[in-house]
Amino acid sequence: MKRINNKTGLYTAVIGSLLIAAILILGTYWTGQKAKQDTEKAAASVSKLYLDELTGRREQVVASALKRNIGNMQTAIGLLTSDDLSDKSHLQAYQQRMRKLYTLEKFAFVDTNGLIYTADGTMNNIEQYSFDYNNINDPEISVRSDDSGSKSVIIAVPVDRLPLGRQTLTVCFMEISMNTMLEGVSLQSDNNNTTFCNIYTKDGNALTDMVLGGLASEDNLLKAMEHADFDDDVTTDDLRSDFKIGRGGVISFTYDDSQCIH
Repeated sequence: MKRINNKTGLYTAVIGSLLIAAILILGTYWTGQKAKQDTEKAAASVSKLYLDELTGRREQVVASALKRNIGNMQTAIGLLTSDDLSDKSHLQAYQQRMRKLYTLEKFAFVDTNGLIYTADGTMNNIEQYSFDYNNINDPEISVRSDDSGSKSVIIAVPVDRLPLGRQTLTVCFMEISMNTMLEGVSLQSDNNNTTFCNIYTKDGNALTDMVLGGLASEDNLLKAMEHADFDDDVTTDDLRSDFKIGRGGVISFTYDDSQCIH
């Protein structure tokens, strides 16, 4: 009987030791997983705060640049004299001075027929510009891509129906290359030109040539996000609505097996 009891006691001790070991192992695993999750949450929170601050600063720089250029346009229009409007050659000479002064790709006027007057002559490609030259009341800003894919910023402002011969000018607009516009904004890394911060229009068009840091093949963020898996209860329609009304915020999602915060 004693042998049996001793043997039973040994079994009990061994089983007890195994249970304790199992509890310790599970406890260690749970503690490690909990610490990992807490670390990931903390890192995500810091990342979101950093991205929010980073985006806010870039947004302020771009907004200031746009505001400054609108002011430059209004100043330039204020310098326009009746002599500058006496004929096309005088107008072109004036435009050349303004284009050089403000480092512009184009400083142009549009008449009521949609004909564009530039420093180098007239153009009839008004359909490539998004503003309505006969119905514009306030400054309008848009992004234009040329045939090569290069982007430029268009700032158009109404003018007080300026007479030029038999025609009437209704709009003045400037065209600035995106590289010039974003100079000093630092939207790309120094090593491989990867976009780590971007600014989009309300339609989802990126100011740089890359969407989602180059992960997306699309040239529009909202179209690219149709292929994303959102972590929270968010849909692409929610994102489109937020863009349309300019609502700020942060979302996390998976795109092409990459975890992203936007």
